[in-house]
Amino acid sequence: MMLTQFNFSNFKSYREAVSFDMSATLLKEHPYHLINPESDEPHLKSAVIYGANASGKTAVLEAFDFMRRYVLTSFKNENERKSIPVLPFEFDETSRNGKSEFEVFFSYAGKEYQYGFVVDKKRVHSEWLYRRDRRGKNSYKTLFERSTHRIECKNLKEACKFAYYVEDATLFLSFISNLKMKDAKNVADWFSSTQVFHFGDADFESFLSRFVPISKMKDAAYKEQLEQFLKAIDMGIESISFKEASRSSQDDDQVAYELYSHHKSLDGKDVRALPFEEESNGTKKMFCLYHHLHEVLTHGRTLWIDELDAKLHPLLLRYVLNLFHNDTTNPCGAQLIYTSHENYTLTKEVFRRDQIWFAEKDALGQSSLYSLAEIRLDNEKKVRNDATYNKDYLSGRYGAVPSLKNFYVHDVTPWEDE
Repeated sequence: MMLTQFNFSNFKSYREAVSFDMSATLLKEHPYHLINPESDEPHLKSAVIYGANASGKTAVLEAFDFMRRYVLTSFKNENERKSIPVLPFEFDETSRNGKSEFEVFFSYAGKEYQYGFVVDKKRVHSEWLYRRDRRGKNSYKTLFERSTHRIECKNLKEACKFAYYVEDATLFLSFISNLKMKDAKNVADWFSSTQVFHFGDADFESFLSRFVPISKMKDAAYKEQLEQFLKAIDMGIESISFKEASRSSQDDDQVAYELYSHHKSLDGKDVRALPFEEESNGTKKMFCLYHHLHEVLTHGRTLWIDELDAKLHPLLLRYVLNLFHNDTTNPCGAQLIYTSHENYTLTKEVFRRDQIWFAEKDALGQSSLYSLAEIRLDNEKKVRNDATYNKDYLSGRYGAVPSLKNFYVHDVTPWEDE
């Protein structure tokens, strides 16, 4: 279920085409950060995107999330949809009224796929799905290709008879993935299993703090693992319990649950139960995050998180990263991609250079995306693996930092007498 590469253009602050690549370069540091390190095509287990506020970090995740959601819902919601909810670059007329492109390379169920589409707010202009064939020249077989007025199914011939029924604003993949066609279903299942979370969003954080995976909590083995996790990250919680809350009415079919965390008393003689809502936001975040970490690490999926570091201690963030980098806790090759402002982990001890990415916005409002492995310094040399990445980043050597100017709240400058 591995992500290889994500490409997109004309989305939010990204006017030009950008490529986010999880393929490993030839760098030698941290080989245990790689999936299949002995193969001829190893991939990264994690990547982080840094940048100033409003630089375009979150927009990378939002671009993927748009692609993911549109694959999963464009057929289901076609009767309700008034337009395609794509968000092009707004600051020039050509882009604002133009087309946006999204493309992804990934592997799923032992097969490798390339899928993409081009849309504007009114219609799908092109769409393609290829499956990699490692025999012979190691090329890609065309499963289907779509242009404005035609859909051609080459190695997915059973889909041909449905091409006529696809609406202009509906993705063909979204249509045929419901028809038990294996390759189409593989692609849709990969998008479905790849999650995107925006931990920096206040509304999402509010939802997250109320989210309790009760169905999982009823599993004794899962509950025990969760409690061990909370102990391992030093939250002071001995155990978790829940009980069914009283219903608001007899006709209410929804069952609500009250969650409690159990802490040792000072004398250690008993354990006190506290409503979980009284725990810190960081504790609630890690409690809810565990469910997704468990799923991703167990099944080898890809997880995108915006502002993973929000309300987390730097050592706790490093702990989460180690879960992905360690083969024992990540035996199936799960991937973590996240955005951050926290620079304690921005070091050679934590990351390879190809795992570190930067989003930078220019004076015209256009964002660019590049990795530390790509950067050329003033002397035209690459960044060395013994550099102090965090200090050099904050000093502006890598770009992607805010340009701050003097500002005074009052007309009088601080050194003038009133």
